[in-house]
Amino acid sequence: MEFSDTDFPAFYRHDDDVTRWGGPNVDNSYVRARVDGRSTYRLRGNVSGIHDLIISPRNGDMHMGRFGVSADLDSSQMDIAPDGSFKLTLSPEPAPEGVKNWIQLPPDVDHVGIRQYFYDWENETPADFEIVKVGNEGRAPPRVTPELVAQRLDYAARWAEAVIPFWNDYLREWSARVEANTLQPPIIPRGGSQDIRHGGGRFDLAPDEALIIEFDPPQARYWSYQWYTDGWFESPDFANRVTSLNGAQAHTDSDGKVRIVVAHRDPGVQNWLDTEGRRQASINYRYVWTQDEPMPSTRVVPFAEIRRHLPADTPHFDADARREQIAVRQAHVQRRFRR
Repeated sequence: MEFSDTDFPAFYRHDDDVTRWGGPNVDNSYVRARVDGRSTYRLRGNVSGIHDLIISPRNGDMHMGRFGVSADLDSSQMDIAPDGSFKLTLSPEPAPEGVKNWIQLPPDVDHVGIRQYFYDWENETPADFEIVKVGNEGRAPPRVTPELVAQRLDYAARWAEAVIPFWNDYLREWSARVEANTLQPPIIPRGGSQDIRHGGGRFDLAPDEALIIEFDPPQARYWSYQWYTDGWFESPDFANRVTSLNGAQAHTDSDGKVRIVVAHRDPGVQNWLDTEGRRQASINYRYVWTQDEPMPSTRVVPFAEIRRHLPADTPHFDADARREQIAVRQAHVQRRFRR
């Protein structure tokens, strides 16, 4: 309703820690602004506090039957000043030769989305972004008419009607074709970024069982493992529980491998994914800007025998260390989403 005017766009947060749907990456903050493919826009920002970003023009949402991503631009492809500031042009015309900070807009684009990546949750802070349609600087939009309000309400209703069955069906179909407690190879899903490889599966664990995921860490600028609820494909309570781990948060064992323990209670190791007591849920892993795609292996073990299946020198992670780990998450989520 409030961010629909492509003549006077503004970035707004969506799919955050409150409104969660469609398998959002908890290491991302997502912002988007509505744009028109016939117009030219100037985007400026400062990304000094984040790990990385992907800027993508898109033509809608998957649950609305729109899968198009016309381009991806990350920090390695941009000219960014030493202080983290940058300026970027989005237009129907292609970039002039030699200009890096430019994205060509396709005719059917309806918004530009930005994924902010957070790796070091203790120290990283959200970026700042501004966008304006060229020629409308300093102008005010016309008054909103009853007809325009009706159009926007209709769109909001269609969006809500589509999202509910889409993600329920998506998770139901996924569950039917994936064997429990296994993970599938990484792929680029339809409508996904070309820079992101997604893999996943499901856990189904009795109260006295645990799932151990073992893999070689990818040669990637970012990677993570996290789980999602059935139904809405929501991220769980990632501020107050360790429901996700990324490459900066996970412990690597002395043999160079990473082992993650999915369990209903604390197994006393750093790499615990807390199930919140749920017997079943989906697991997703992401390799972003990666040079390889290591395939993880899995095995279900009795909870009492977890240590037998880990290297002997795996450090013990006590209750004080867990509280400190969660305190970092709590502070970061407040810093990221409440500013």
